[in-house]
Amino acid sequence: MRVCIGPQEIAGIASGLARGLRELGVDARVLLSMPHPFGYEQSLPTDWVFQVWQRLGAARLSTARAQLVRKIFLVAAHSLWGWLVFARVLFRFDAFLFVFGRTITNSRFELWLLHQLGKRVVFIYVGSDARPPYMDGGLFPGTAEDALPTSALLRAVTRKGKRRIQLHERYADYLVNSPAAAQFHEKPYINWFAMGLPKMLSVQSVPPREFDGKVRILHAPSNPLVKGSPQILEIIGRLQAKGHLIELVKIQGMSNERVLEELARCDFVVDQLYADTPLAAFATEAAFFGKPAVVGGYFAAQVQEYVAADDIPPSLFVTPDELEAAVERLILDPRLRVELGERARRFVIERWDVRSVAERYWALLKGEVPAHWWSDPRDIRYVEGCGLPRERAQRLVASLLAQGPGDLQVTDKPALEMALLRLASGASADHKV
Repeated sequence: MRVCIGPQEIAGIASGLARGLRELGVDARVLLSMPHPFGYEQSLPTDWVFQVWQRLGAARLSTARAQLVRKIFLVAAHSLWGWLVFARVLFRFDAFLFVFGRTITNSRFELWLLHQLGKRVVFIYVGSDARPPYMDGGLFPGTAEDALPTSALLRAVTRKGKRRIQLHERYADYLVNSPAAAQFHEKPYINWFAMGLPKMLSVQSVPPREFDGKVRILHAPSNPLVKGSPQILEIIGRLQAKGHLIELVKIQGMSNERVLEELARCDFVVDQLYADTPLAAFATEAAFFGKPAVVGGYFAAQVQEYVAADDIPPSLFVTPDELEAAVERLILDPRLRVELGERARRFVIERWDVRSVAERYWALLKGEVPAHWWSDPRDIRYVEGCGLPRERAQRLVASLLAQGPGDLQVTDKPALEMALLRLASGASADHKV
């Protein structure tokens, strides 16, 4: 079986899967619609058709919206060229792993034709590509008090997201998603945590940092508002005011090499405040260094209901209002820092290494799916989303409900719809499944 992975790279998933599959003897290649800024693997570069597609994609990405005419031309040219790319790969590959909900042409016809030809198709979702927009801080960032998008815009993007999932469910063999972001699914899907994040990071053994009187905490937000950085800095400030000796290192917009240098020097990391996973990309990199992560997120209250214990990556995963106590706990307990960091390190090098994750995806492509990999979207009650405070999600849901509950696009799941109604009313969350 020849496997094509792409056309977008997120957190090294495409390149990690390709490398792991090749270690298993599978002919796997990465095909990206545009070069990735972090320099992940760019397979199939010698074919001029792919080269032109990537160059058009790079030009499209670098052109500002203010250059409207040029932007429109590049978007059209890049999209049309995608059909040449699709024709090139159609009979070259037997299976397609699509990352971030994107396909080569992003068309219904492409998926229909792949289905008709008996190609294996798997979608790997990573968050905003599947999560309902009204619980997605990455799409509509802001604090609880910030202005909301118009109801018309929110309704339009919500319907579009639902239609995309329905299209994928119709033609794909498998959809891999997190239970925290699978509210739009109607059919059973593969639990993302059962598969894992294929991460490869070569790290030399890092000796314990010599204690200099201060605990060194690292925070490296890609988007400070979405990651809850202002609140995290306030928490650190309050702990310093209590007398804790803390050296806070906050880095943003720096090279990955610099981030890795700081990871080697810190005692632990504080990743984010509103995550829906115990170990996102930055916290996973920290784990390779044996550095524990404090991660905040409303999903912490429910993760054990949706994810098998062996599949939950080790971190101090707590609800947002528990984050300050969790940070203080790691400051006061150096033994816990070492133990949790070592557990996280073992997890990522044993369970999330590229070969192990690739073995699970290879089983998926062969149709060998254990029962415990499956999840039923009708079981989902999680409504707080990711990247935003609960109060903002509450206002976004209420904005849609003003037009009727059908605009939430979850009428097929009465229990989830009721949980969203409770959220909009300001009632406490009901997390029972």
